[in-house]
Amino acid sequence: MTPELAFQKAIADLLIADPDVNALVNGQVFDEVPNDGEATPPYIYLGPMNRRRVQMDCGQVWTITARLYAISVEFGRGQAWETIEAIVQALDMKEAPDVTLTAPFSIQQPIQITQGGDVVDPLAPKSVFVDLSTIIARDN
Repeated sequence: MTPELAFQKAIADLLIADPDVNALVNGQVFDEVPNDGEATPPYIYLGPMNRRRVQMDCGQVWTITARLYAISVEFGRGQAWETIEAIVQALDMKEAPDVTLTAPFSIQQPIQITQGGDVVDPLAPKSVFVDLSTIIARDN
């Protein structure tokens, strides 16, 4: 298990359990969007993740960042931005014990929403993103 995968699982669990998010995407939160047609917009998927080492004498600690995308085919950007707002309300400033990471990892700082935006492509579904960040440690 890596800190990214532990964080990814915690994010997905929180989003699927959130009634406002679930009402919008019906449990469709993906690491990778299925190619078999099972994913029908609106849905959420996890984009790029990144880790940076935090120098501490007490062990292995990283800043983990992730980008989440909300996808919609509804006319206009409203549904996609509503989904992002539901994600923000479900994740921003969440910390232990609400955020449970798979051992041997633990969250050291609340999840922070750092930015959001949209991707404009007239030939593609609406895509809106939000970036989040936290600090995770490997427990000894």
